[in-house]
Amino acid sequence: MKERELYYIRPTGNPEFNYYFDKITSLFVKHQKGPIKNPKKILFIRNDHIGDMVYSTQVFREVKKLYPHVELHVLASPSNKELIEKDKNVDKIIESHRFWHKGFKGFINYFKIISKIKKENYDVGIDLRRSKLNMFFYLFIPRIKKRAGYYNVNGGKAFLTHPFACEEKTVNVFDISTMAGKFFGINLKNSLPEIHNDEEDEKDYQEIIKKNKIKKYIVFGPGATEDSKRWPEKKFNELIEKFHKKYPNHKIILSGATSDKQLINRLSKGRDYCIPLINFNLRKMALVYKNSDAVVANDGCGSDISWVAGGKLVTLVGPVDIELQNPPKNTIVIHHELPCYPCNYNKPCKKPFGKWCMDLISVDEVFEAVEKQMKS
Repeated sequence: MKERELYYIRPTGNPEFNYYFDKITSLFVKHQKGPIKNPKKILFIRNDHIGDMVYSTQVFREVKKLYPHVELHVLASPSNKELIEKDKNVDKIIESHRFWHKGFKGFINYFKIISKIKKENYDVGIDLRRSKLNMFFYLFIPRIKKRAGYYNVNGGKAFLTHPFACEEKTVNVFDISTMAGKFFGINLKNSLPEIHNDEEDEKDYQEIIKKNKIKKYIVFGPGATEDSKRWPEKKFNELIEKFHKKYPNHKIILSGATSDKQLINRLSKGRDYCIPLINFNLRKMALVYKNSDAVVANDGCGSDISWVAGGKLVTLVGPVDIELQNPPKNTIVIHHELPCYPCNYNKPCKKPFGKWCMDLISVDEVFEAVEKQMKS
């Protein structure tokens, strides 16, 4: 495949601009060929979404297995750091959001973070997010000796000493493993991610169960980061009624973030069998999913955590490119296509064909999938 074509495999932003940006800036840079060998102190960058951190945990484990004496640090976002706070493979967490979205205060915070990075004297820096801004601000500026990442997704080749090309469209747990394998020239034997819990997490989970007098339960996650990815509230309402009518002895946990609070409160109002669980610790939420009889969630962090935790997941997918995300096995995916699929789900759906893909998902098919998972 030609170099220019690589920028269109999984384009982010403007692939044409990224191609010429890299082509020009790389004229002044000499890159090293081959994988990184004998790392001593590694900084992994994963300062983005919750699901992305979930799907990166196997990298920390497998690298630590191969290099048991390596010091492994992770630069994480405020929203995803708690997922790895009990991970025995992570020696240190540096918290930093994508400061360029935070204005002047963000830049002030960045200078504090960059000072910390320089003091750590890392010999290897890895950007798992595939972001030229990460490569520049967190790897290049602090002059980490060896810097690796996928350059053709978002550009940034000149900022890397070890640039690698992403050659597959799929973005999932196995893609992250392949990426890390390329960087270090190894074959990650176990590509399955995991969420580490300790006795304290288990104790807090049991307290929630005891406090709400729960014996059997399922979990519904009605929220989503974008409206276009959210199954209609009316249909979640109908699903709750339908499920409770047939399974009156089950409690229904309604989980979500702070932004989902009003939605969850409306769905649980007047229903003593519905238990709102808002902004619950992500590691402990993994235990909630793991021990439930079934989980229904819109595409997003809830479905990611549920699958990794071993939950019996039914995920509702609309505008997101399934070929790109490639939902993992042991999950029932409900999805209906329209000619406009896939689309930019960051914007409200304009229903160009008179319908909305998420609205095509029926209550009956979701209920049927739930019962199938409960019997599995």
